[in-house]
Amino acid sequence: MHRTPNPRTTLHALPPIGIGTPEVESLTSYIARLAHSHSMTAQKLTDWVLDHFGEEVCAKYAWHQRSLSGASDQSELWASRLAELTGVENLDRLTLSPWQHLVGTPGLAPKSDRWCPCCLAEDREEGREPYLRLAWDVAPVTVCSKHRVELVSTCPHCERSNVRNRASIVVPGYCTHCGGFLGDAQAEDATPERLWIARTVGQMLAKAPQVSEEGRLPLIETVIERMACGRMTQFASRYGFSKSGVSHWLNNGGLPNLKAWLTIGLHGGIGLDRLFAGEVEDWVMPIDPPQLSIDLGSSPRAGIVSRELDWEAIRAELRKMLLTLTPISISEAAQQLGVGRKHLYLRANAEARALAERHSRYRAAQGEQSRQKLQARIAEILDERLSDGYAGISARDVWEALDEDTRKAPHVFSHISEIMRSHLT
Repeated sequence: MHRTPNPRTTLHALPPIGIGTPEVESLTSYIARLAHSHSMTAQKLTDWVLDHFGEEVCAKYAWHQRSLSGASDQSELWASRLAELTGVENLDRLTLSPWQHLVGTPGLAPKSDRWCPCCLAEDREEGREPYLRLAWDVAPVTVCSKHRVELVSTCPHCERSNVRNRASIVVPGYCTHCGGFLGDAQAEDATPERLWIARTVGQMLAKAPQVSEEGRLPLIETVIERMACGRMTQFASRYGFSKSGVSHWLNNGGLPNLKAWLTIGLHGGIGLDRLFAGEVEDWVMPIDPPQLSIDLGSSPRAGIVSRELDWEAIRAELRKMLLTLTPISISEAAQQLGVGRKHLYLRANAEARALAERHSRYRAAQGEQSRQKLQARIAEILDERLSDGYAGISARDVWEALDEDTRKAPHVFSHISEIMRSHLT
């Protein structure tokens, strides 16, 4: 049986909640729980992570002002960094970043924080740690499909809004202003139209997309072919899109926003999970029009061949790299495999961290050997000059006696000064 070294993690290997389900946790919630497990504030934790990776921390940086659960490169970067520090894979599934090459960002983020009080109350009643669902951070989702109630945005105790996680200290499920339990709020019953949207988005969040960036255009072309016999103008007119918007998708790399994809799913009789998985070969348009009449708006301006990665094979290749005579860096491994460095930490965390630690030890050993070799050469030059009677030798004299490559060594004058002190005292 092949065993992969699994180095100790820098931060607690806190398991995320609900991956692979519509109730998946948001990265915002995960950071708050991770901070709590370390007995520190969420602000202190994010400041520490930024400092750990060599980023300057602005005095006015507020962690909750970043859309850490959104669809952006920053969301993916934070997921990758936390995966590297905790050893937990798939943390990008706590964000919308896996869909950023498919779904446009306009209208994706809600204007205020929302939550389902029934979900939070159920968490506490069943002895679970309350947590924030990723679906609550998706603007078109305004209800909880599980409890069939509207999401709320106001604390039932202090009647303030944006009190879910906008503070340095956050305990998911409790108001950041008054400390009251947010699950005590009363919620209105949800309408069927909004329930359909919530269920559809929940199914999307439960399944990672398989359509690559290169496969997005073929997917849109397939949608237009099935829904309007390939006629762009007819497609736009029939489903309420602007012709210029659809043209932007086809010709300029534009992204349909989530409401546009929901319109396609509603009228096409297909879930977003199936669309984004590229499961369209057997897709047949419904004969009868959909019963729901939902105003989902239009897309803004702004089969399928997709790249499928065999992560078992990639992990096997990484394990082979751990046995090479000369250790390689995680960046070199990523380049050889044609996979992003951050994705190795997200999908093959144990192997990636073992590879990085092995290369770090190798670099440290090489650095020590170079240091010893440099200091030995400096000592040799000093001995030669002193034996020839050069009593007033300077650090510059020693430096000029070194060969051109050795002169470029890091901190060379510090090494010269150190050896001179030991030889001349």
